Amino acid sequence: MGINDVGIIGVGKDTYNEHLPGMVDGRILPWVEDVQDDGFPVWTDYDADQRSTYFIDRDGELIYQFDITTLDPTEPEDYEYLINLIVDFRAENGPSVFRIPEDTSSIQGAIEWTENGDIILISPGTYQERIDFLDKNITIASLLYSGFDPSLLSATILDGNLEGTVVTIAGGQDQTTILLGLTLENGYGIQSGGGLLIENASPTIDRNIIRNNNAGNCGGEGAGMAILGESFPFILGNEIHNNIVSGVCDCICYFGGGIFVDSTAFPVIGSSETLGNVFYENYGDYGFDLYRQPPADTTEWTPIFAQHNIFNECPPDFVAHVYPQNGWDLENCHTILDIDHEEELIVNKFELLSNFPNPFNLSTIIQFTIKAESQERVTLQLFDMMGREIEILMNETIKSGQYEIPWNASNYPSGIYFIHLRSGEFSRTQKALLVK
Repeated sequence: MGINDVGIIGVGKDTYNEHLPGMVDGRILPWVEDVQDDGFPVWTDYDADQRSTYFIDRDGELIYQFDITTLDPTEPEDYEYLINLIVDFRAENGPSVFRIPEDTSSIQGAIEWTENGDIILISPGTYQERIDFLDKNITIASLLYSGFDPSLLSATILDGNLEGTVVTIAGGQDQTTILLGLTLENGYGIQSGGGLLIENASPTIDRNIIRNNNAGNCGGEGAGMAILGESFPFILGNEIHNNIVSGVCDCICYFGGGIFVDSTAFPVIGSSETLGNVFYENYGDYGFDLYRQPPADTTEWTPIFAQHNIFNECPPDFVAHVYPQNGWDLENCHTILDIDHEEELIVNKFELLSNFPNPFNLSTIIQFTIKAESQERVTLQLFDMMGREIEILMNETIKSGQYEIPWNASNYPSGIYFIHLRSGEFSRTQKALLVK
């Protein structure tokens, strides 16, 4: 969001004038002044007041004036108020802004109202919804869009509830289509794209968390994200973890736990130290983190630009974690241990571990750890492939520690089941394969 989104903003005299361009005697903007202080030219058209902020349209007409000292920039409500002012003025003569849940509780409903260039801003919360961008070039973002608080990323959640792909972008969009600052979790794709499916589209996927998604039945790809067809998206600054592609068939046919890229697609995945993506604890047969489908002829194959991404190891294993080696340009990769905010990324007060054994026959052990300082209410549920709840193994308040919960599945048919752990805003999902 820049000054061009609003037009012109006039700022009254403040303590930072010496740092601004266009000073008079290095002290004040030439077209703004304090009328109470002699010696400065007066902005007589609007009777400028000390500490006031002025919103002016592109024709030079005053839209709004207020005393900015009444707002505390460290307070979320004050900051959000100012951002809302800006986007409202921006929308009067340009793209519209739809707020969730203030304007409507349905994100998909807001998408249907939008036109190209519009913005949907989603307030923190968990939304049990799967969305499709249709054929629109729009922005869907959390309040991270305002630049106030990076934690809004993990606090604004789209939960697919294991019923399908969480976000679909498959309408020919270009890079002006943006998905920003959301957590996509608990998606399921029968074949491709549990968390995010991009097909014949080229959006910008910026600073999202894509976690605990699943794809695959008898073969599958791209549990976290699948990029298919003629797609050329930008994938920048995302955290992609605990996504699993697997299924019921005994075959080497499950690829790209984190991201799967079709042979006809050519994304940019990362690009600089500040825009690299973070990959960890994804799973598939090949390419736990990144898998690219090779074309029939790879002699003239151009590696996908994927520099400055972050893995558990650098370079990553070029069969297990990234496949194939000649399909990717992974120069300047990093390890999670090199990142200052490693603890923020991978340490949580809860951790759902893989059940053991998996695949299993009749019974398995579900393992999870809780590191909370106080007691927490925890729900441990089991779902079938259709997303139907079949059992609740735990729903109680427990202390910190490591837990092992047995599950006897002798009454259920062979197939894939989902283990879902939830406490407050935290949730994790793992896939278990029952083979009788």
